[in-house]
Amino acid sequence: MSRSERSDDDVMVAAAVDIEEIPLIDFAPFLSGNATDRARVAGEIAWACRVIGFFYLKGHGVDQAVIDRMFDQSAAFFHLPREEKMRALATRDWYRGWVPAPERQSLSRNSRLFDQYRFQLDWGPEDRPDDPLAWIFDAPNRWPEEMPAFRAAGEAYLDAMQTLSVELLRAFALGLGLPEDRFDGYFHRPPSQLSLNYYPPLPAEADLDVSNTVSHTDEGPFTILAQGAVGGLEVKRRDGAWIAAPPIPGAFTINVGDMMMWWSNGEFLSNYHRVRNRSGGERFSVPFFANPDRDVVVAPLPEMLARTGTPRYEPVKVSDHLARFYAKLERNPDDYNG
Repeated sequence: MSRSERSDDDVMVAAAVDIEEIPLIDFAPFLSGNATDRARVAGEIAWACRVIGFFYLKGHGVDQAVIDRMFDQSAAFFHLPREEKMRALATRDWYRGWVPAPERQSLSRNSRLFDQYRFQLDWGPEDRPDDPLAWIFDAPNRWPEEMPAFRAAGEAYLDAMQTLSVELLRAFALGLGLPEDRFDGYFHRPPSQLSLNYYPPLPAEADLDVSNTVSHTDEGPFTILAQGAVGGLEVKRRDGAWIAAPPIPGAFTINVGDMMMWWSNGEFLSNYHRVRNRSGGERFSVPFFANPDRDVVVAPLPEMLARTGTPRYEPVKVSDHLARFYAKLERNPDDYNG
């Protein structure tokens, strides 16, 4: 997560709306069609990115069995006793693995009642002694002991997300009127991240404005979210109203992140969203957070400035931006190291 929002409108209840509020886009013609098909799909994606910053994606080419296995293994992990999950604990020195929720929780405003198992793409060992993010992104993945199917499912899912993210970047580029390979050079060894999230149901006695995650934007260019069967994701429209973004079987939920908004000089919207699981049952989700290479400096693209004029955002180095996000681990290591 990147920008967080704690304001009075977090109390507002999300409305159930027509699905057209967050469009469902068929990606199959982009993957297998001709130039006209690709341009049409990219245009549909660009419209959604300008209006609300979210869209559903079907026809994405990811085998449903790969998705199902990831959710099955995620549920199996979260249902383990706490002492067994502790064997895969993320620490300040090795930030890969299970990130339990801090013990200090409440049922009042801005509580974040969730815990998660998180691991990141592993591009092999790298010697970066002077990189402040080396402790986050260069350690080997911490896989749960005695769960070999978990690792196989995770690696297959990571591969599928990497393949899809390349195609999505090309669609974003075309939607902005740029060459479809415009972003390719920024993603050679990206510190992208895959998370498995578990959201317990909010208790019936919780205040109306309590959420599992406070409203926020995502720090990278975009996120590919697989929602389980239980909803709870809510999105903020440009008019300030909150709307529900329920899961659609077979479709990913895609949202624009801060870096894509900066590259587009604000043409694409990095929108606020939150999770409130009031279903009475547990909720699972699997977000993939795409990130550019750590040495990339993200700033409004020259092609966008030629159309929109003055840059609306200052240049930001990816490693600096991510370091600010992870700085909370240095301030509150006890929340993460057990």
